[in-house]
Amino acid sequence: MNALEGCLLRVREVFREIPDRPSHHAPTIVELRNKDLLVAWYGGSYEGAEDVDILYSRFPSHGESWTEPRVLVDTPGRPDGNPVFFVDGRGDVWSFYVTMYGEWWDSCKVSYRKSVDEGQSWCSSVVLRDQIGSMIRNKPITLRSGDILLPIYDEKRWCSMVMISEDEGHTWATYGDICTSQGVIQPTVVQLFDGSLLMYMRTGGKGGHIWKSTSTDKGRTWSHASLTSLRNPNSGIDMVRLSSGNICLAFNDTSTGRTPLNVALSTDEGSTWPFKRALETDPGEFSYPAIIQSSDGNIHIVYTNRRGHRQFDARLHIRGANIKHVIINEAWIKAGP
Repeated sequence: MNALEGCLLRVREVFREIPDRPSHHAPTIVELRNKDLLVAWYGGSYEGAEDVDILYSRFPSHGESWTEPRVLVDTPGRPDGNPVFFVDGRGDVWSFYVTMYGEWWDSCKVSYRKSVDEGQSWCSSVVLRDQIGSMIRNKPITLRSGDILLPIYDEKRWCSMVMISEDEGHTWATYGDICTSQGVIQPTVVQLFDGSLLMYMRTGGKGGHIWKSTSTDKGRTWSHASLTSLRNPNSGIDMVRLSSGNICLAFNDTSTGRTPLNVALSTDEGSTWPFKRALETDPGEFSYPAIIQSSDGNIHIVYTNRRGHRQFDARLHIRGANIKHVIINEAWIKAGP
């Protein structure tokens, strides 16, 4: 039974299926200044195929459904992936993404496109980081100082870093080199009450747990990574600071497989996570959640829904059914299990 059935929540599929694009993965979500929601993900024949593009859809603030998916990024002859949306202080919409320049994710560079009209049109692509192996997964945050902090990682070495802009995105500098023997990637960052930063990271180690690092100088230096008690099966995570001051985390609460998919709530700056609840418990894969809080206080989570795979040509060709969108609130999490 789906863990959401029978609950007073909004659950939607962003789309049911796209016949010529059977594989979909790694969504991102953002609320625009006009209160519309945008979701993007990558889709195509299979992960790593040349026809994989960045697709996106809009949920109008007064609408009832997601719009038909449209292509946002299509690099000819190269797979694109891991889109990340962000709205800056001016209201401009950033769409960060990666493009493969070889056969797999360790050949990527990071680029972005910007929109000044609520995502109706987009400027030309700009390469942000051309070091091969550079990757992104989770959303930037704006620090209290006004700096924009974009979590990044190195797919070649499986180490995490951040890029920081002090001038509203005109220039960027890279800080940190957080590494472990098991590998830590796909960082997600929140700013704590005392101004310090908390970073959580996915690990590639067997029987894994989420790793963490902290910074007390606005992301310029980071502590050595350490283990948390939160489990991680080598799958994506994301967290957000809520308007209540609590922190909400979306993750697969298991060390193997990618089900269940869970949310957790911390009321003490990430020291403990006393409230947990499952979004999905069915067999299969429910993964790569992206989480935000909208201006009305609701918590929005999008994720890859019922992903499958088949093996041929010595490569794992992974196919995902679609992207799901769930709306919850803190009360729902606290009413768990």
